[in-house]
Amino acid sequence: MSRPIIDDPRIERHIVRSEVISKVAGGVVHNFNNILSVLLGRVELLLGQVDKGAVDAGQLRKGLVSIQKGALDAAELLKRLRDIARPPQDVACSVFDLNAAVADAVEFIQPHLVTVAQGQGISVRVTSRLSTVAVPISGQSSALREVLVNLILNAIEAMPEGGEVSVETAREGSQAVLRVTDTGVGIPEEVRSRVFTPFFTTKPAGNTGLGLSSAKDLVTSHGGTIAVASELGRGTTFTIVLPCAESRQPRAVAPAALRLRAGLRVLVVDDQRELRDILREFLSELGCQPTLVGSGKAGLDAVEREIFDVVLTDLLLPGASGWEIARAAKRRSPGCRVVLMSGKAIPDGLRVEALVDATLMKPVDLGHLRTVIAEVLDEPSPSLS
Repeated sequence: MSRPIIDDPRIERHIVRSEVISKVAGGVVHNFNNILSVLLGRVELLLGQVDKGAVDAGQLRKGLVSIQKGALDAAELLKRLRDIARPPQDVACSVFDLNAAVADAVEFIQPHLVTVAQGQGISVRVTSRLSTVAVPISGQSSALREVLVNLILNAIEAMPEGGEVSVETAREGSQAVLRVTDTGVGIPEEVRSRVFTPFFTTKPAGNTGLGLSSAKDLVTSHGGTIAVASELGRGTTFTIVLPCAESRQPRAVAPAALRLRAGLRVLVVDDQRELRDILREFLSELGCQPTLVGSGKAGLDAVEREIFDVVLTDLLLPGASGWEIARAAKRRSPGCRVVLMSGKAIPDGLRVEALVDATLMKPVDLGHLRTVIAEVLDEPSPSLS
């Protein structure tokens, strides 16, 4: 049966992205469950010690640090999955370090290796050799991560007896070079000439044959090239060459301050009561005057009734969206600063009508939130101590 013709590259990339996510999902679930097990175990131990009156400050701090680390690990795991799943056309181009994108992709694939080892009984290693100097690239880091994860997954499939995948970056003059090498079975010459052809695949039924053609399209859209070299029984190397971008100097950090401006009026709109309680306590400790509501409708009522210095609102709310609250807050007081929170990626292009001054991904890191509020108010960045 012939495959349907797909002439929309966006649809092709969506299909490829879905294939990638389905392949790594088992490993992500495995890792996430491991993290949850640690979190729940630590909480149960602390609760037991508290009930017995046997916990001291040192034990409590050790347990809380472990819980904090587990939560941050879980958030980072979901961020990597979101970055791979996020359509590149929704992401603004920027200058990023190829080394960092490679490190993210290699770390992201690690849970999948556990799944492979358990399901197939083989050992696969994915290692990286990164350039000792920064390799700045202009483009979409999520797109390059998607290409790299797809190449690593292909390499793993090419090693049915196990082996090693090595990812290497280098800067050669004005060019960035990325190589993915495996120790697998190799690609026959008659196949090698067609690997970038859409729908061509030697894999079992269920594979679309779009992965490498989509990778080539994404690399080409970044002004680069991708090539393959292989030897039967010795392995395969995919080489990507991209133009380097001009490095950008990081913005100077303002002198630290201990607190935000005393009496800062902050409206928090979120339908999760536990998060509202945490933000109330946190903002109060910073010397702010927080007002908290639990729905979009209540948020609209609040900004119509009162002028706030900062509005911190979730994106998806019952009764009204974060965008509607932002619009109402700016209309009531143009000087109000709006920070939009969301568990989903917020494309830069959706910051319409200058409604939003900053965006914040959930789960909320309180230290980062403190810095974001200071930045949107153009105040010195607060100390994290």
